Amino acid sequence: MSSKKKKNISFLVYFLIIAVSFVAGFIIVNYLIMPMVVGKGEDISVPALIGLDLKDAQRVVKNNSLIFNIAGYQYDTLYQKDKVIFQDPKPDNILKKGRKVSVIVSMGAKSYTMPYIQGIPLKNGLAVLKKMNITNGTNKIYTSSDSFPKDYIVSTIPRSDETIDPGSMITIFVSKGSESDTLQMPNLIGLNLKMVVDTIKSLNLILTGVDSDTTVDSLMSKVILQYPEDGTKLSPGDSVSIVTRRE
Repeated sequence: MSSKKKKNISFLVYFLIIAVSFVAGFIIVNYLIMPMVVGKGEDISVPALIGLDLKDAQRVVKNNSLIFNIAGYQYDTLYQKDKVIFQDPKPDNILKKGRKVSVIVSMGAKSYTMPYIQGIPLKNGLAVLKKMNITNGTNKIYTSSDSFPKDYIVSTIPRSDETIDPGSMITIFVSKGSESDTLQMPNLIGLNLKMVVDTIKSLNLILTGVDSDTTVDSLMSKVILQYPEDGTKLSPGDSVSIVTRRE
């Protein structure tokens, strides 16, 4: 056998010995030594951390001989900034001393900047808020305006480019048209249904509701309640509802 072949065989044997030794060492350490070492550790019941301030959570974990790990941050509307909103493992799970407990920390509710929606129809303004994922409730206040047509946005609180506080309502002032276009709700009490329909139609109002405790008759049924009340300022196209009683 040539010396070259002998060298190749020797190298192969040497490599196999090293590989076998490595595998054997890994098995011994991972499956024999480590379980014996870990098994001797003290059992720790994982403390409840959700809702705790970040510093308090760190202290609790350290006092329980565990390792505190921040896995990430995210916006949250339920918990204030720097509060723990998630933990792994969950409370009351059993860990060995020195093991890791990971948490996710609240960044607080996400704040938004109020967009400029003045001077556009109300439905369009609401669509803009929805598209920006601004889910704050809206409080609509209707006001007379000589500058904006009916159902257009006059102004907002907060104003455009101001920060919208998390959880706060957005107030939208909506035009109900010029003051000269408004009219007063007439007194309908005592009128029969036919007269009411004619009156409402002549004022360009809309009769949306007629309730009665008896069969409705256009001539015999008289109005006993009305909404809005007489004297209320209305705009053309506003709704009116009545309650009648047959006499």
